Amino acid sequence: MSTVAVSPARFTLVAYDADEIADIARDLATRLHLTNPIVIEVDETTPLAKMSATVDHPSSDSTITLRLQSGALEDTKNLTNFSATRARISLGRLLLRASDRMRDDFADAPADRDLTNAQNTAWKVYCGGRLERLGLAPIQQQYRYDFRNRFGFRDDVDTVFDRLWTSENLGWHDLPSASSA
Repeated sequence: MSTVAVSPARFTLVAYDADEIADIARDLATRLHLTNPIVIEVDETTPLAKMSATVDHPSSDSTITLRLQSGALEDTKNLTNFSATRARISLGRLLLRASDRMRDDFADAPADRDLTNAQNTAWKVYCGGRLERLGLAPIQQQYRYDFRNRFGFRDDVDTVFDRLWTSENLGWHDLPSASSA
């Protein structure tokens, strides 16, 4: 089982509970067969929803660090309050990315902050489909709309989306870039 540390340990600007966030991350790590230590850093000073995942090095003992702005965990209908559903999707997506980064076929993937919008969108779709198969409920139409906005509203783009959404073991070079979709 993964050890999970959440920072801050006590939230003062948003109604979040560090223990609940850690429990969700531990459950997701178990489902994804991750045993790595996990550090979750939440910036509660911003309502934005930017997220990133880093891995020290590709091994089972490397630390996975997840950085999230508080909006990535927020109940969008009850601002500054925690949404367990949204947290599962956000944390699940980041843990999938971290898991991918530990595979040889993702070794040359850029750091999250260096991804192009197209790369980020394609990887997000690939993760979304896997989250759905884990029993979570990402809203496929939101992912599809974002993908179409990035790559175009065409039938061939929908075909690429469907391949990403239903695939299980793609490598970094299997994900489309801005020029390949």
